[in-house]
Amino acid sequence: LSYCIANTIDLTRLDNYFKSNLTGYTSVKSRDVLKLASNHNKNYRLFIFKNGTVVSWDIKRHQIKKYLDIIKQFVNKPVPFLVQDEFSFQITDKVGIEPHDFFDIDCVTLDNESDELKMSFSYGFSQSVKLQYFETIIETLIEKYSPLIQRLSQKGKMPISRAQARQVIAEILDAKSEMNLISNFLYHPKYFWQHPTLEEYFTMLERYLHIQRRVNAINHRL
Repeated sequence: LSYCIANTIDLTRLDNYFKSNLTGYTSVKSRDVLKLASNHNKNYRLFIFKNGTVVSWDIKRHQIKKYLDIIKQFVNKPVPFLVQDEFSFQITDKVGIEPHDFFDIDCVTLDNESDELKMSFSYGFSQSVKLQYFETIIETLIEKYSPLIQRLSQKGKMPISRAQARQVIAEILDAKSEMNLISNFLYHPKYFWQHPTLEEYFTMLERYLHIQRRVNAINHRL
């Protein structure tokens, strides 16, 4: 399960909270991600990214809310609507993305339960759900202001004041400023500088989820 819950998350304060208040868990913070592991459920993993996204492994949907409620106390500019995605995975003898043997779904296959491997895929899921948030914002703006554009096309004027027109422009510019997609998505995460052998798995998922194509589409629509 992956979620976009905010513009950014304060990982330092969140890590301190986990270490001070949660027993039975281990948290490890790096530059842009915080990993939370359960000592009771060995496969539970929560990867909390600085960019406002959360990716969980082996945590059921009804169990994730308590973690999100804690994390939301340490965010900047929370997302006011639900943005989530899900993907199936299974342990096999290889790493890849392929159709499930019995269900009509695509499935990530892992050859082990290592945190490093899950982290590699989590970076891809994080980028994808962040893009999903941006895509929702763009769709909302287009739906909201299409009637004004149609009115301008048909009548030669819009039924709004000059001040309201400036507000529309400001809202669009604010969305464009928040996204800033070229710089955020052009380069692979620095995590792979230290783990170059894992970058191929991130790239595999990035291609599967059409990350660059979606970035280009959003920039074009903006």
